[in-house]
Amino acid sequence: MDHEKITSESQRGYLAPEYIMFGKPTAGCDVYSFGIILLELASGKRPIEKSCSVKTYGIRNWVLPLARQGRYDEIADSKLSDKFSESELRRMVLVGLACTHSESEKRPTMLEVVPLLKGESKETLIKLERDELFSSDSMVSSQGTPTPDGGTDSVPKEDQELVGA
Repeated sequence: MDHEKITSESQRGYLAPEYIMFGKPTAGCDVYSFGIILLELASGKRPIEKSCSVKTYGIRNWVLPLARQGRYDEIADSKLSDKFSESELRRMVLVGLACTHSESEKRPTMLEVVPLLKGESKETLIKLERDELFSSDSMVSSQGTPTPDGGTDSVPKEDQELVGA
C-alpha cells in the first residue's frame, strides 16, 4: 500500500497515527486497525464521522471518555436495542481501546487480544481497565469530551491529522 495514495477519510480512520506520520507499517499498526474495527462493531459508528454540528471526531475519542465513566450502554450500537451482554460489550470496548492506544508499544499483541476477547484472561482485562488510559486523572481537555450529538468538543492532537483538523 503506497503511503502517498491514502487520502480517503474512510481508509484513514483505520490507520495508526504512527503510520500516518511515518508511512511505515508495523504489527502495531495492524493491532490499531483491529481495535478500530472492534470499536466500530460495538458502537455501530464509523471510524471517522461528522456530526450534525459539522464537528469531526474519531471513534476512539468518542468512546474513551464514555468508557472512563463506565457508560457502556451509551457506547452500544442502538440497533442492539439493549439486547446485549454489558460485560461482553465492556470487554470488546476495553480491548478495542487498548488496541488503539496512542503509544504503539503499549498496545497488546494479537496473541494477547484473542484470549482477552474470549474472556479467558480476566486478570489482564482488569489490568487494562486500571491502566492510565482509563484513569479519570489522565482525562485532559485535549482528549475531547462527548457532546449530545455524538461529537467531541475538541480533537486530540494525535488524531488531528486523521480527521483533517
